Amino acid sequence: MRTSTTVDGDFHLDTVPPLVLAHRRQAFMAGTWTQLDEVHGSDVVVVDAPGEHDGAIGDAAVTRRLGTVLSVWVGDCAPVVLVGDGDDGQGVVGVAHAGWKGALDGVLQRAVEAMHAARIDAVLGPCIHGCCNEFGPDLLEQFVRRFGPQVASTTTWGTPSLHLPAVVAAALDEVGVAVRDESVCTRCSTSWFSHRRGDVGRHVMCVRMMVVQ
Repeated sequence: MRTSTTVDGDFHLDTVPPLVLAHRRQAFMAGTWTQLDEVHGSDVVVVDAPGEHDGAIGDAAVTRRLGTVLSVWVGDCAPVVLVGDGDDGQGVVGVAHAGWKGALDGVLQRAVEAMHAARIDAVLGPCIHGCCNEFGPDLLEQFVRRFGPQVASTTTWGTPSLHLPAVVAAALDEVGVAVRDESVCTRCSTSWFSHRRGDVGRHVMCVRMMVVQ
């Protein structure tokens, strides 16, 4: 599992030329990639062969196929990697793109369910935090009702905000998965791209399916 930084370049699926993107992918993580065309939804794609569904619409992907790289590309939304022991004794991995829309619609829970795993470990990568994620009060109240008061925060300039890492943790807790939070606020740190800061680039969080010992 790896998360790129701005030093690794832009992984935007829609704006980076295909040949440049292909080279950049292999320089970052060798393997055959599936990088979905994310639409802030909750659809989960099952990858049955390396490279299958690359560029297809979806916001989460899972696989059991060796050599497959699953990638989620973000610029403030939450990238989540899921690693599990399948109910058939084989390993299974997944990724999910959890922006506020997808998180509210259940993309994380659906990804976990699609893995059919006896146990899953989750890791959260860099995303926007409550210090910078200004949110309208009415929409914020929907999240509080859905996930609890811990998801509400305040920006450094004093306005209501949504703390996305708390949303991810609460959503995964609903399906019995604990998350290791390795996130840093993307708007605060220039090491990662941030849509809220005005960046057009996107970083990736990747996982490669390997043999489970």
